[in-house]
Amino acid sequence: MVHQMIKGGIVLAGLVTVVLAEPGSLAAEIETPATLRAAVQSAITPRLANVKDAAIEVEVGAIDSRLRLPTCPALNVALPPTNAAMMTAKVECDTPSWTIYVPIRLHAWVEAVVASANLPPNTRLAADQLARARVDMFSSTGGLLTEPSQAEGKMLRAGLLAGAPITSPLLELPIVVHRGQKVLLTLTDSTMIIDSTAVALEDGRVGESIAVENPDSKKAMHVTVTKDGTVEMKF
Repeated sequence: MVHQMIKGGIVLAGLVTVVLAEPGSLAAEIETPATLRAAVQSAITPRLANVKDAAIEVEVGAIDSRLRLPTCPALNVALPPTNAAMMTAKVECDTPSWTIYVPIRLHAWVEAVVASANLPPNTRLAADQLARARVDMFSSTGGLLTEPSQAEGKMLRAGLLAGAPITSPLLELPIVVHRGQKVLLTLTDSTMIIDSTAVALEDGRVGESIAVENPDSKKAMHVTVTKDGTVEMKF
């Protein structure tokens, strides 16, 4: 029995038994790279059935054609528990005993919102700065947007290059109330509505709770910022 470390397109889990062909032996006694790749493809395909509305591509890594692995009557392919852009499949045989590791690259192409030009941080996004393009879900950190309207009017937390996907974690609503600004305050309960003026003690975005002060009583209170730049408190 001869042992050697194989170098090439796969990583082996240690030493692999190398089979020396005997005179007259048949090629069918050796597992071919095509057979091994097909086994990996068959194992990963069912895992991708739940990825909806995306064009799926699977790239199975190269397998060194110099490998001489004995034919296995029952190949077993083990995959990581969750899908990721880069994964490694463990391909093994119990009898005869051998194991190899094969890299896999996954793509899930969808139409998503991207930057139409280079955008600096703190840009308030307008329609002409947004486009739709083919984006790989597995290469994204998540939060892809499907319509430009989902990003219009929002602030970009970080700069982006043209063509980069605009994701929800990169966006925040603009500040509509600024510290020191006089704002219209609406006090509402079940029986009446009272409008008055207050002074903002901090900046605020739509939906945020901020502190304001009554200019006459100097009493501070927490109110909610509304989309028209006013604030409200409900009792």
